[in-house]
Amino acid sequence: MPIDVEALRHIPLFKQLGQEDLAQVALMTQERRYERGDIILLEGDLGGALHYVHSGLVKIFKTSPSGKEQVLTLIVPGRTFNDVPALDGGPNPASAAALEPSVVYVIRRTDLRDLIMMRPEVAEAVVRTLTGALRHLVALVEDLSLRHVTARVAKILLDQEKAASQSRNTYHLTQQEMAALAGTAREVVGRSLKELEGTGAIEMHQGRAVVVNRERLQLLASE
Repeated sequence: MPIDVEALRHIPLFKQLGQEDLAQVALMTQERRYERGDIILLEGDLGGALHYVHSGLVKIFKTSPSGKEQVLTLIVPGRTFNDVPALDGGPNPASAAALEPSVVYVIRRTDLRDLIMMRPEVAEAVVRTLTGALRHLVALVEDLSLRHVTARVAKILLDQEKAASQSRNTYHLTQQEMAALAGTAREVVGRSLKELEGTGAIEMHQGRAVVVNRERLQLLASE
């Protein structure tokens, strides 16, 4: 299936390119489709390529030797992932899997490097993307080391509500997935949700948390 040139314009690295350049990028791009649960990348594999979520939702995660999963981030449509291996040729630092049916665009490392060499605006966009990723990781370390679990769960709910309000996705995280994001166990997330419901910040409907007092939830997330 031909790649939608206008869709490529939404990729942060390429939004400054002209129509002719985008047409060239389209020729370099492969479209891949994944069902919920499909593995897209495995941590440690080589041959990294730039991935862009055209539709769906992708989780980036690491797995401990004991099998515990820590979700590093969720990639919504309009965002790239696996940027670092696509630039340095090293192993994938984390795994990636589809949380819902997803369409992902893939650009090989060699093609990406050619674009960076030929188009300085792409190189500038790469720097912005990597600095954004670094800021996210610093915030993740802060969350895991300084925030109480209930505060982490509150922040996850706020982020999910924001994504839904921007129509980026309609997927609702399970308690197990929230636990993987918060770096804790599902049972602990369940207790945190009950605690948040007791404060009046959320209401639980058929196992799903609904935000009813955003200001209160923000206050709890900052504790």
